[in-house]
Amino acid sequence: MYRFLIILILFVSETSFSQDIDFNKYFKDASLRFDYIHSGTYNTETVSKEMFKKEPYWGGTKTKLISPFDYGKYKVVVIDSVSSQEIYSNGYSTLFMEWQATKEAKSISRAFYESVIMPFPKNTVKIEIRSIDFNQKWTTIYSEYLNPNKDYFINRDNIPSYPVSQINGNKPSDKALDIVIIPEGYTKEELEKFYVDAKRMTEFLLEVSPFKEYSADINVRVVLAPSEESGTDIPGKNIWKKTILNTNFYTFGSERYLTTTDIKSLRDIASTTYYDQIYVLVNTNKYGGGGIYNFYNLCTADNKYSKEVFTHEFGHGLAWLADEYYYDDEMSEFYDKKLEPREANITTLVDFDKKWKDKLPKGTKIPTTVNPNNSTKIGVYEGAGYTSKGVYRAYPNCKMKSNNTNEFCEVCKGALEEVMEYYIK
Repeated sequence: MYRFLIILILFVSETSFSQDIDFNKYFKDASLRFDYIHSGTYNTETVSKEMFKKEPYWGGTKTKLISPFDYGKYKVVVIDSVSSQEIYSNGYSTLFMEWQATKEAKSISRAFYESVIMPFPKNTVKIEIRSIDFNQKWTTIYSEYLNPNKDYFINRDNIPSYPVSQINGNKPSDKALDIVIIPEGYTKEELEKFYVDAKRMTEFLLEVSPFKEYSADINVRVVLAPSEESGTDIPGKNIWKKTILNTNFYTFGSERYLTTTDIKSLRDIASTTYYDQIYVLVNTNKYGGGGIYNFYNLCTADNKYSKEVFTHEFGHGLAWLADEYYYDDEMSEFYDKKLEPREANITTLVDFDKKWKDKLPKGTKIPTTVNPNNSTKIGVYEGAGYTSKGVYRAYPNCKMKSNNTNEFCEVCKGALEEVMEYYIK
């Protein structure tokens, strides 16, 4: 639900893309997974190590190891211990970040299990987790030196032995966007249904721009991992199921918000193949889903809006696109109106020059009023980011706003294209 960041100016992206790191000098062709406990309140946070784990596949880029995108609430940074050079970085968001925006966070402390992956280092490195604060300043909240050749506590358990099948693409993993779809609430007898459902959802995704233009650059694999029971937990209805990922509706009191806190199981299953993005497909016809930037995406398989939800949530997970829908100021404080949101597709007009101002036709009124004559025109329309006042979107309607369209607007599409180019080049 809640997430995303600032659009990049083209020349900044090109400059960042040019700063290549020699993958083979610093890393092995495998992944290092860092699992940790993230705890705190609405304005405090602590990271406590759970474990490091070696996984056999690295699905990310092997040339553009310093991410050019300042996306996400958090960032993992790997620093070479000899030269002090940053040799890997990537942004992400988490469920803890979203919980911090709830009323509950102002009265109690909670802890969430989280995990982040990076290429496996050949020699001693410094690993940092950085968090961006309310003033949009990065702070290191965890730091540790790791010698992969001497630390015998790095978990090297065998990966799960689930079958993996490829349903789209055949490009090398470092030249493609790799998506792994994991079943949730599909019993052993229902795995054939899962395969059909996953293929159908992939076809839906590749019908939508910009993904249809990049269909040959997107590898999609499925992991055939069964659950003991069908479906998912629906706490508000007192429905509880024994499933492999322990997903549930009613996250933070929102009936349609479908998530999991069982990140260890999620990562273990995903580790059976290459991946950049994890997508969990849940075996139910109930409406709902969720998407957290560079963390995971979820969608239900059999609702009449599953097609729309699947692609909407992927906008969050892949490019940290913000939600453009809004309530009657129910969450009016989620975005600080004195700061420019870091997401590419919304603005408070504090620093609109960084957003889509250069795309506006001459004479466009700011803010722009929605009417039948401009229902498909770019502008600055009030109402976005969960609030009806003070936050603006680029188009009257977009996939990030409602299920009434199957298209991303020009601004959202541009952000997605930049991310796709990063993965395939």
